[in-house]
Amino acid sequence: MKFGKKRIYNDEFEGRNNVVMWDVLKIDNEQTIKLTFISKNSKNRQGVRLGIDVGEGYIEVNGLKSKSIELWEDTAPKEVLCKCVSSEGLLSVYNIWDKGKGRQSQLLTSGMILEEKDNKIIYYCNDYGFETDFDKLVFSIEKL
Repeated sequence: MKFGKKRIYNDEFEGRNNVVMWDVLKIDNEQTIKLTFISKNSKNRQGVRLGIDVGEGYIEVNGLKSKSIELWEDTAPKEVLCKCVSSEGLLSVYNIWDKGKGRQSQLLTSGMILEEKDNKIIYYCNDYGFETDFDKLVFSIEKL
């Protein structure tokens, strides 16, 4: 199973080979990360799924522990601290959205452009559609 083990790219964007469908971060066991919502440019609800998809572990936010969590831009604090316990040292990250019919993700034209700066990654997200500036949701993850 490749999901949760390595970064997966979306090859549907002609001329762009850097669109990430599913990111996998290497983390230390018990790594704390800070997810920051930067901006949203969409009528759809936008969010982020974080998961320990390989091996044993969990993500802890405000005392709640789970193998995966969904953080929504409209209901989560602007900055969220997450403690990531992972036997394999891998954290899955991808964008999610809701058009009013339930959570969606991983569609043909969804993906993220990543900008890496020191110990922070900025994610520029698209939910669906080829005509995009990858600005539907912008968030960052910083290893603390």
